[in-house]
Amino acid sequence: MDPFFSLGFCLAVSFAFVALFKKLHFSSVIGMMVAGIIVGSTFFRQAFLEPNVDLIVGLGDVGLLSVMFIAGMEVSWSMLYKEKKDAAVIALFSALVPFLFGFLAFMLMGFGLAVSLVVGICMSITAEATKAKVLMEMRKLKTKIGTLMMGAGIIDDIFGISLFIVFGYLFSTGFALREAMIMSGTVIAFFFGVFVHRKIGRAEKRIPDLEKIMMYIISPFFFVSMGISFSAQSVILDPFLLSIIIIVAFSGKMLGTMMTKPFTKLRMEQLYIVGWGMNSRGAVELALAFIALRVGLLPINVYSGLIIMAIITTVLFPIFFASFVRKNPGVLD
Repeated sequence: MDPFFSLGFCLAVSFAFVALFKKLHFSSVIGMMVAGIIVGSTFFRQAFLEPNVDLIVGLGDVGLLSVMFIAGMEVSWSMLYKEKKDAAVIALFSALVPFLFGFLAFMLMGFGLAVSLVVGICMSITAEATKAKVLMEMRKLKTKIGTLMMGAGIIDDIFGISLFIVFGYLFSTGFALREAMIMSGTVIAFFFGVFVHRKIGRAEKRIPDLEKIMMYIISPFFFVSMGISFSAQSVILDPFLLSIIIIVAFSGKMLGTMMTKPFTKLRMEQLYIVGWGMNSRGAVELALAFIALRVGLLPINVYSGLIIMAIITTVLFPIFFASFVRKNPGVLD
């Protein structure tokens, strides 16, 4: 198989699913997730990717860095500062509660310490890009709750990434030079994205153009690499594990957010909608799970369950958010 054909096939399927999900008013990241799983499946891998799988996985590493850079570009310190007190409280509870839920649930199911810690970290992550897109499209980004969700999400992501770095180096025996460089590179890419947003911003025309190139030309290979490692069979054969992952993910974020009621001035319906915002996971969670799988910190069945959880939580947020805001028009103010 000609390598250019394989690469073109990956991009074409990714473009098609991004266009489809945009038409359905969902984030382009969801389209790339689904496209990655389909392209990486056994049938399509054998028919269209082999013998170029190693090349695609190598490009996937570059795509991973681009995903983390784009995630960093979503971080707006002005939003974090505007609602800093409530954002810090919500971030603390909405990160620690799902982290503890995930950790304890997997320890009780008999998984090892390292696996349980990584699952907890993946549960604590939230999706900045998805929230930002939904809020911007509904013109709610600069509302009190909109800025609060973005600010709390920033803290959650930094918390999760920092924990992952520490636990990854402490517990992984599978680190080769390549994996160590990738993990370090993802952190650098994320904070470089933060730096670019802060110092240059999106007003400079070249920055949005760079983001589009990275999102639609480079990032798809990360999602295909993710899909190559995904095992649909393990999910089908172990529905109990998948159910636990989804239940713990939802309950941890929602309960963690609701527990902040005594410490904030927000109404319960406002905390409810914030909980849905914090519940969506997105690309950062996928990136951490993917690295953890590669360095031997996650078994394939847990990794695959986390992928499905990320897709479900990311898909459901805009649906419930839009519906709730329509019924409660003043809830974000």
